[in-house]
Amino acid sequence: MSPGTTASTRRGCWRACSDSALPAGSMKRDLAALAGREHDLLVVGGGIHGAAAAWDAAQRGLSVALVEVGDFGSGTSWNSLKTIHGGLRHLQRADLGALRESVRERAALLRIAPELVHPLGFVLPVYGHGPRGREAMAAALLASNLLSARRNDGLPASHRIPRARMLSPREVLACAPGVDPRGLTGGASWTDAQVSSSERLLVGFLHAAAEAGAVLASRVEVTGLRRNGSRIDGAHALDREGGATLEVRGRIVLNATGPWSDRLFSSSGLAKPPSCLLRALNLVLRRRLVDRQALGGRGDGRYLFLVPWRDGCIVGTGYEPSDEPSGDGGVQALLDEARRAFPWAGLERTDVSLVHRGLVPGRGGAAGLASRGRIVDHEAEEGLPGLVSIEPVKYTTARAVAARAVDLVVRRLGAPAAPCRTDVTALPRARSLSGPLAERARCAVRDEMALHLTDAVLRRLDLGTAGPPPPEVVEEVARAMASERGWDAARVAREKADLRRAYAPDGSVRDGMP
Repeated sequence: MSPGTTASTRRGCWRACSDSALPAGSMKRDLAALAGREHDLLVVGGGIHGAAAAWDAAQRGLSVALVEVGDFGSGTSWNSLKTIHGGLRHLQRADLGALRESVRERAALLRIAPELVHPLGFVLPVYGHGPRGREAMAAALLASNLLSARRNDGLPASHRIPRARMLSPREVLACAPGVDPRGLTGGASWTDAQVSSSERLLVGFLHAAAEAGAVLASRVEVTGLRRNGSRIDGAHALDREGGATLEVRGRIVLNATGPWSDRLFSSSGLAKPPSCLLRALNLVLRRRLVDRQALGGRGDGRYLFLVPWRDGCIVGTGYEPSDEPSGDGGVQALLDEARRAFPWAGLERTDVSLVHRGLVPGRGGAAGLASRGRIVDHEAEEGLPGLVSIEPVKYTTARAVAARAVDLVVRRLGAPAAPCRTDVTALPRARSLSGPLAERARCAVRDEMALHLTDAVLRRLDLGTAGPPPPEVVEEVARAMASERGWDAARVAREKADLRRAYAPDGSVRDGMP
């Protein structure tokens, strides 16, 4: 135990923490356990889909390993509007299956992570009487209410989702005074959910996976998939911390690398899967332009939303081709569109404190986006046994997509396994750390595999998710981590420099895929 650490302060961070050892199921980085045995399932990719799959598979009784090339959740999973959608937009495409899935998954996240996921109201002003007018929107809300009749199954009163309804023009102007009243015929009012910290929710999934027996390791790069004849049976890997190479064996490999799948396939000498990626953008704003509910507005042929978050808000989502440089052009384009959608807000570039960027699939659907996650059975499609891939779409449905992937893994293994229970099993560690900052930082190192200052600041402690934290805060976290990890002054200086570099000049964070 480090100097100044007491049993009571440790329990302040984790009520389950032990004075003398890591608590059962801590996210301990154990490369010997990773490479020392064959696992039923090796998950490659530690974003939200990989974390959900590792928990699901371990909970069903499979032996599971998970590796992530960077820090957990440092890629697309870190970049989002922080909303958990109930699928209302799927009605535009008459995709009732996708709507029902979104409703189920919104309820599941409200149920299993109630400290981080809360109901959030939405208001969308409606103009005229055409296809996007009052009557059409009223019909859509009625259909949504009917199709989501079981939306509150198993939810406490505090987390229940009320029926969607139409608002009068007066009601819209009362809750959104800046809205243009000319031609206003009413507004749509519905409730979805918001995740106050998508980073902590992902960590909650990882803790649950570890507690169910999964072996987890960040900063482990898969340099190629192992082949045993025609079968994939694991991965060649590199410890990006110590430089050692290792072999990780898995009866099935689940590719959960998302937009980075082409790198995995190329490094393994496999044909790259066809892909069409878009770069999604959301802007974190310093000003609190909306308060108790999100507000929609029509931009360039589509809707943008201002979402209250922390002390400010987030506006999004915009899209740009993934093969274009991720400079300030996309940010300015989204900001200009947001000005047209919300002219009353007077948005300026100086309002933007952080830019969220993440790669998303771009096949079909509204705005060129994919609408549902896909599971690829490479044995059935390409004659390549031992490999399954997730083609993810959105954070909201990650748990369900992961469950479908694990269903396939179980079938391919041909072994009895328990049914999926992740939709009803609580995530007790899906919450923010509590207690003094220094002790929270030490807990992040001991119990949550925070190997670098960027890991702690950006994805464990909720300090850098709206912009660079103050220098004195960084200094306190760095000191606490140095005492745990044995860093000298030169190492602390490098860690601080890496954190500064993570915040790019355009306002985005570049601390994901190397």
